[in-house]
Formats: sequence, C-alpha cells, structure tokens
Amino acid sequence: METELKLKLATADVARMREHPLLAELSTAAPREHELLDTYYDTPELDLWRGGLTLRVRRDGEAWIQTVKTASAGSPVLHERGEWESPLEGPQPDPADLSRQIKPQRLRELLRSPAIVGQLQPVFTNTTHRTTWDIALPGGQLVECALDSGSIDASGNGRNAEIGELELELKHGNPTRLFELALALHEDIPLEVANDSKAARGYALLQDEVPAPVKATPVRLGRKMRMEEALQCIGLNCMAQIESNVPGVLARSVESLHQMRVGLRRLRALLDMFRDLTPLPPELQEELDWLSGELGATRDWDVLADSTLPAVKGIHTEALQAAAREHARNLHRNMLPTLHSPRYTHLMLRMNGWLRGRQWRPASGLAKDDPLHQHALDGLVPLVRKAQKRLRKRIEALDENDAPARHRVRIAAKKARYAAEFFRDLLPEKEVKAYIKCLSQLQDRLGHLNDLAVAGRLLPVLENGGHAHDGGYARGWVAGSADAGAHGLREALGKVARLRLA
Repeated sequence: METELKLKLATADVARMREHPLLAELSTAAPREHELLDTYYDTPELDLWRGGLTLRVRRDGEAWIQTVKTASAGSPVLHERGEWESPLEGPQPDPADLSRQIKPQRLRELLRSPAIVGQLQPVFTNTTHRTTWDIALPGGQLVECALDSGSIDASGNGRNAEIGELELELKHGNPTRLFELALALHEDIPLEVANDSKAARGYALLQDEVPAPVKATPVRLGRKMRMEEALQCIGLNCMAQIESNVPGVLARSVESLHQMRVGLRRLRALLDMFRDLTPLPPELQEELDWLSGELGATRDWDVLADSTLPAVKGIHTEALQAAAREHARNLHRNMLPTLHSPRYTHLMLRMNGWLRGRQWRPASGLAKDDPLHQHALDGLVPLVRKAQKRLRKRIEALDENDAPARHRVRIAAKKARYAAEFFRDLLPEKEVKAYIKCLSQLQDRLGHLNDLAVAGRLLPVLENGGHAHDGGYARGWVAGSADAGAHGLREALGKVARLRLA
C-alpha cells in the first residue's frame, strides 16, 4: 500500500521547485533524473477503469515495468491505494503475470478476464521528466519526493494536458509529516492539492463527462474506539466529501458544489460538537468560515434559479430564472480562483495535518482522564444530549413567523441529525433510524421555508436589474408561501422536541 500526497504546480514554477533549498537541505543524496514514458492500457469501453483498476507500462531508460493500481482509498488528498508491479521484456503488458500477486479475488479475475485481456489497447500516454529526492525528516520520517513535468496525451482524440506535479510518497513514518513538508514548500511556491491522479486526468481526456457529485459515505466507528479516534475518523470522512467534489465544482457542477458545501457543513458541525473537548485553532476556524461563505453565496442563487422560481405560480418566470442563473454562473466562475488560490491550499493542508496528526494532543500525550481518551461509547452520550438540548431550547423559544429564528432551529436540527449519523454505529439501530428520519423530515420542511426567505432577500437584486414587475410579484408570492408553510409547524416541532436518543 502506497501513501502519497500529490500536489500540482504551474509548469512555469517547476524549475524553481527543482532548485528549492529545502529539498537540497533535506535530501540524503543527489537527486535522480529520469525520462519516463507511461502507456496506460484499457479496453475500448474502459472496463479496467470502471472496475477500479489502472494498468500502466512504464519505460524508464532501457527497462520496462508494468504496474496495476487500485482507485485511491480514503481521502482524495492523501492517496492510499494498492499497487503491484513486475518487469517486462518489452512494451506489451502481461496482466496475467501481475494478477498472481493480487489477493482480492474480484481484481484478480478482472485482470484475467479473456474478454478484457483480448481487447487491451493503449488509451493515453504520459511523457514525464522526473526529478527524485530521498528526503529524511526530523524524527526518522522517510519521504520520496518526485517532481514531474511533461504532458498527458490521449490516444485517438488529440487531447492533451500539461503535467506539473509534486508527489510526496511516505516510505516510513507519520503521514502528517507530508503535510508539514508541503506547507513549507507552499510558503515559497504556490501549490494546489491534486484531488486526482495522472491516471484520472488521462481518463478525463477520453471522456466528456462532468465529474459525478459525491455524497457523504457512512462513518464507520469501532465499538472499542476512543473519542479522539472517533473525532479523527469522522473528520476525515467529512474532508473526503469536501475534497472529492472539487473536480466537479471546478467543472461548475451545481450538485457537486452542493455536496462540497454539505461536507463542509458536516465538518463544522463536528468541530462545534467537540469544541469543549478540543477547540480548533482560531486561525483554522476563521478559514473554514471563509470557505463556507464562498460556497454558500453560490448555492443560494442555484436554489433560487432551479428550485424556488420554477415553483412560483401566476406568472411566467423564465426571464427571472435566466437572470438568476446568470448570477449563479458568475459565482460559479468566481469559485475557480477561490479553489485555485494559495489560501485554499493552505487550509486543506492545515486541516488534513490537524486531523491526521491529532494535533490537539499535548506534547506529553493524552492523560488517562482526558475526555478524548475515554471510549466513544461513553463519550458520545453527552455530545448527543447536548445537541438534543440545544434543539429543544430553540424550539421552545421559537416564534413560528420569525424566519431567522426558524433558521436557527433548522441549524440545531441539522447538528442533532449529524451527531446521530456520526455515531450511528454505536447507537441502538432501531432508535437511531427513527430519530434521523424524524429530524430529516423537519429539516426538509424548515429548509424549504429558508429557501423562501433567501429568495425574498435575493429577488430585489433581480428587480433592480430590470425585472421590477415579475420580481416584485415573485417576492410577494414567496412571502405568502412562507407564511402558509409556517402554519402547523408547531406540531412537527413538538414531536421533535420530545425525541430522545441517548
């Protein structure tokens, strides 16, 4: 299993990175230079890729090596995947030879399938100049640092992409050191986290598909886990959802942006839940708040254009929808420099380092009476009850017609639901299922009311932009719909207030 942190840099900065004094200082020997030609093989239907494998033949000088890798596991930032390789006599792959090394039966059978082996063909090539350093970090951490420049060229359709990439592969030690090294280099030369591999970029050249949005995956907690292990596991699950949706957001996918925002919201809810046990450093909290604001403004216009305005009755809203979509497109366009910015890279590296390195720990380690040291089965109870109590208090104080207060109840319901979802594996199955279902129903209802309130705030922008009549009508319609939707809310809120889980 290899563990790599992949970072992108501008091709114009490759020469500067090659001469970076930190790499020279930490290197145990002179860097090695290689000219590599990688040819990726697959069927015309890309069966290997769709099955979670890549098959590569590499020429390095006079040597030929074939390699099979699995899709990255865990966080898209820190690539952890299976890798098997064997030498070849020449440029033709021999997948049957590789399959003998692979234990998972599904992968072994995929490589041996006559239907696949008989159709293998080159699908794209990478031509790369690689400079490699062996890095020794303080504390005995060993890292292979590879700087690549070159191009990816798709077979048949003439598409290509430049390569400017820095790979930090952990040979021995703690993965958090990769993030520290990356941050030190990022101080001098702007880097971006690479959420996809060269293989993924090569396959993207072959297909015209927008990356699919990635929803949250279930959090898997062991019953013997301690609280700090649970915090790390849940936090990395949230980070994976954020990071997995970046390619889609860069392609201006509305749903990818929504799912990236959900991942960020889940992460912030988790950190708020654990705030009394281990507060996030203030500078990191500030940066998460910044990113949340960037994503939220774009999402508001998406909802107005695609959900709220199409529901307005009594007028044709096509012109309003088009104007709202134009605002949304401009904000999606503005997300590109945000996600390409050094500030975003710094946040992702710091946040991953904090979680993976358990940087909440004091230098002496956790004391046995530290709340983070207790078993998660015990420690989750006060956290879940705290979320329940906050929700009940907001419900009891609510004026149903107060939109900001309804929104605060919605946030509390969301946090209570996230708490139950995070610790689902450690809670009674039947009770947690009913609890989450009830909270989700309330959240959907309050979410619709919040969308109407946001529409009332955004529509004046369209009115002032030449849609005074239709915008004014739509604003009146959403206000009336919000008043109607608030009626009878108290009964649903009372049901939720009576919920008990822990």
